[in-house]
Amino acid sequence: MADNLQNVNQTAVLGVNKAGVNLQWFTITFPGAVNGVLSATTAGVKSPVVVALEAVQSVASIEYLGTLQNSNTELSIGVAALGADFGTDTYDGTNSETFAAHLEDLVQALGTLQGINNGSTTVGAGIASDL
Repeated sequence: MADNLQNVNQTAVLGVNKAGVNLQWFTITFPGAVNGVLSATTAGVKSPVVVALEAVQSVASIEYLGTLQNSNTELSIGVAALGADFGTDTYDGTNSETFAAHLEDLVQALGTLQGINNGSTTVGAGIASDL
């Protein structure tokens, strides 16, 4: 029987992404709890969470989707940032802004859905609080 090499002092290093790309973290904060509006209504009104994620997905690849936190108002996401984090740029073609501010503009333009006013939703750079 062959001997197996073992490292008896192994340490798990947490927070390592093995997907090959950097993840840049953002927190979407809705103006009210959204745990009850995660699906479309029977009348076909979309979920405010789904349309917010679709808005982000239109400009970046969402690689991590967290769970609702902070009384069901906050959602952490990680987007693929090839090479480096998204910095300040003129993402809308006119104004110099952070990528978080650009994502916030996209989400806030979605209006009110199922009683959640996305015009008051914020997007901030941050860390995933639910890893």
